[in-house]
Order: sequence, then structure tokens, then C-alpha cells
Amino acid sequence: MMLRFVLVAFVALISSAAAAALKLDSLSVGPVTYTNVTILGANTTDLYFTHALGIANVKLKYLTPEMQKRFNYDPKAAAEAEKKQNESDMLYQATEASAFYSHGQKVADAVDKPRTSSEDNLADPISERSLLGRHAPEFEADSWLGEKPSLEGKFVLVAFWAPWSIPCRKCVPELNALQKRFKDKLAVVGWTSDGELANVNEFKMEFPSALDSKSKLSALCGVTSIPFVLLLDNKHIIRYQGHPAAVTEKKLEALMSKAEEQSK
Repeated sequence: MMLRFVLVAFVALISSAAAAALKLDSLSVGPVTYTNVTILGANTTDLYFTHALGIANVKLKYLTPEMQKRFNYDPKAAAEAEKKQNESDMLYQATEASAFYSHGQKVADAVDKPRTSSEDNLADPISERSLLGRHAPEFEADSWLGEKPSLEGKFVLVAFWAPWSIPCRKCVPELNALQKRFKDKLAVVGWTSDGELANVNEFKMEFPSALDSKSKLSALCGVTSIPFVLLLDNKHIIRYQGHPAAVTEKKLEALMSKAEEQSK
């Protein structure tokens, strides 16, 4: 599925030869200004380009009228294309989520591990759709804001956030502190779908954040409010899902110490 998407996107960009030769000193999209811009291509809805900090895409509907005219933007055609794509994405996500939960339940049932509450638990499952005790899904990001982290053998705290969310802003200092305190054992990873507004510097994040423009991971994990975190142990089994307030330094230290003891 992913390979097919990449090939389709590549063909679309190649077909946009006129746009591919365009270079801009800057490109403003809402409050964000990109510099040293090279246009890669455009389709009915999106503009794809590289810039001083990496590669990105933005919706044509957010560009200035002048830029929209340059890329032959048709509002009606774009709206129809987005509608069809959203319907396709929702169907795909529902299929993926169903397969993930089904597989996770079979794996969880097959593994001989305690399923009862204990002092070590941060939360307990009450539904078969709970992620607790299951292996985390693959983290497939469109791009990274900051350097892509190395997650192998580490506890991972995935923090779902959005630029407009005040509660998310309030959580950043605590997440920074956890990353600094446990930098050798823990990887804090931000996860957002709002790529056009996401700005690591503005939020003073001291950890990388992934851009998932289609919200694939949040849909797969059933995220319906933010801030929301997934805590994975060093074998990437989900140990907690919910508000980040429960993931305290004391709890993390206890969980990681126990994981180290069990691995000996």
C-alpha cells in the first residue's frame, strides 16, 4: 500500500514538469514562511516542495491568490478530490484498525502474562479494543520535525499533540524533563497531523516530532482527544495509553528498573 502511494506520488510529481523548475526565495503559508524553496510538483490539492529545513507539502487552498493562479488551483476540483481522498483514507484506516486490533487480541491471548491489575500498572484494560499489553504498530511518518530518533531497545513515549492546543503546550516542559532525565533509556516522540502550523522552536520541544498528515497512527490507536500519550516498554509493548499526567518520573523509573531486571 505504501509503495503504491509513493509510486503514484512520484508519477504525479514528474508529470508536473512546469512546476518542478520553479525556485522561490520564500513561500508563506498562513503564519509559516519557508525559505530557499524548490517546487517539486503540484496536483489538484497540494503543492510539494523542498525548503531550507527539509521537504514539505501544503494545501493549495492556503496559498495566496497569486500562487494559486500560478498552479492552476480549481477550488471545486480540489474539494471533490479531497472528499474522495478522505473517504478512501477513512476506509483504509478502518480496515487497518480492525486488522490491528484483531491481531493484537490474538497475540495478547497467546502470551502467558498477568492480565490482572497490579501496582506496576499505569492503567488497566476494560475493553478488547484497549492497546495495553499489545505490541505497538509501526510508526510511519511523512516527515520529521527535528532529527529522526533511534527507538531500538528504548522505552518510547509517543505524545500526540497539535499546535493550537493549550493543554498540549502545558505538557511540553514535563515531556522535556522526562527526556532529559532518562535520555539513555527513553525516547520522547511528538506526533502531529498539523504540519503546516507545527513548529518545534515555538513550542520549545527538546525532542523530535513526527508529521503524520493523514492522522494514520492516531486513527489506528483510537486517539480522540489531546494531549494523549502511548508509553512503550523497551520491547515496544504498550504499557499505557491516555493523558500524559500519569507518566511521572517516579513511575517511569520504576517501570524501566523492572524491565532491566527482567531482561537479565
